Amino acid sequence: MSLFNKKDKEIEAVINQIRVDLSNNYKDNAVENIKKLETLLEEKKSSGKIKEKAASEYQELLEHFKNDVANFKRTY
Repeated sequence: MSLFNKKDKEIEAVINQIRVDLSNNYKDNAVENIKKLETLLEEKKSSGKIKEKAASEYQELLEHFKNDVANFKRTY
C-alpha cells in the first residue's frame, strides 16, 4: 500500500512482516511487530530521518494495524 515517494526500507520491512503475521493469524507476532513499528517510527521522526508527510501516512497505517489486531479473531 505504500504510496510514499521515498520508502524507508527498514519501516517497510516491518510493515510487510505485520501483513504476513496478520494473514497467517499470528496475532502475538503481529502485536510484537506493531510495537516495533511504533518505536521505529518514533525514532525516525525524532531524529528527522523521515519527512512529516511520510510519518503521518505511516502513523495512519500503524493505527490501521492496531485496529486489525483489536478485532482479531482466531479461525480455529
